[in-house]
Amino acid sequence: MNILIIGAGPAGVSVAEALRAYGSRDAITVLSAEPYPPYSPPAMVDHFLTGSDVHLWRGYDWPERLGLTYYSGTPAEAVDPNAHTVRLASGQLLAYDRLVIAAGARLYAPVEGSEREGVYNFKSLSAAEALVARARAGQAHSALIVGAGFIGVEIALLLRALGLDVTQIEMLDRVMPRMLDPETAAIVAGVMRKRGIDLRLNTAARRFIGNGRAEGVELETGEALRADILVAATGVKPNIEFLRGSGIETRWGIIVDENLRTSAPDAYAAGDIVEAHDRLTGERYVHAIFPNAVAQGQVVALNLLGWGVRYEGAENMNSLKHLDLPVMAVGAQSGAETLRLQRGAVLRQIFLDNGRVVGFRLVGDTRQAGMLRGLMLRRADVRPLRQALLDPRFGVGTLVM
Repeated sequence: MNILIIGAGPAGVSVAEALRAYGSRDAITVLSAEPYPPYSPPAMVDHFLTGSDVHLWRGYDWPERLGLTYYSGTPAEAVDPNAHTVRLASGQLLAYDRLVIAAGARLYAPVEGSEREGVYNFKSLSAAEALVARARAGQAHSALIVGAGFIGVEIALLLRALGLDVTQIEMLDRVMPRMLDPETAAIVAGVMRKRGIDLRLNTAARRFIGNGRAEGVELETGEALRADILVAATGVKPNIEFLRGSGIETRWGIIVDENLRTSAPDAYAAGDIVEAHDRLTGERYVHAIFPNAVAQGQVVALNLLGWGVRYEGAENMNSLKHLDLPVMAVGAQSGAETLRLQRGAVLRQIFLDNGRVVGFRLVGDTRQAGMLRGLMLRRADVRPLRQALLDPRFGVGTLVM
């Protein structure tokens, strides 16, 4: 069997590696849109700050070690499910028996002009390298970031560390609004401002402005902000454009069933390009988080092997690594009941519904995050443990429920 994987991010890599780990000797071909070996997007900031290759998730010899064909810097141009072919920019057609679509997503902002030249996408290593190179070469001294979600905050911290004057605008009333409750968000915002980031909340962008190339942003108030570097970072947009005309069902991302099959025969999808259901709420949306992509890739591999594995669902979780203050956000940011403990710089909030953990936020001390996540996924009744859960040392021994 000939398996073709579009994308060499965490989802695509996990498919290939799981296939080999479970003994598959099928022919595997992987297309990567970027001229690098597989890398970890969450580790890019560490790469730029330290100069290390920590972001290279797999080495240059990865294709040889797995015995697969690797097309570097080769994006897919079109998919024809009826003919079981994928067309490359060169016009070359690659045939497949089974297709895995794991082409990922890019940063974007639903603002007029966000697709113009001059607006950077930091989710791509190629684009991030270009952005950081300008800063290090002294060609840029200021940056304006539209959006203060998780990735936007990480970008702001990096660019400030590189010496740029950073302005960040967010249309809502707090940073990381999809991940953080107001109290935790206020702590993060305070640290960002102490770092020298000009953070402007409740500030909406109307459009990117400039003569041809984007040079600034016009706010809804009419005020214009200009900077040498512009980044759109209010969310992620799945890379589904090459699927036009394929008949593969999409909304914001690719629609998949419980086995991560697409609407096309013999075609699966995984990672940031997929609209998967949330493990706790059942809601379908794009969960652009590294662990979700890895887990989906493993499920797809097992189903390619005929195991009929059902995907249990994606998780909403993230952690800030470059704030010098550990922050962990998992699950819902509110509940019918809130358990709260604050001691100095440490804040622990655990959200309960019907006595079960539905989410938690940990600041300053993230010990027992794994234990809390386990209780949440098991939907364990924790009412007898209410106050004990707030102790960072809780669960050091054996917890039986």
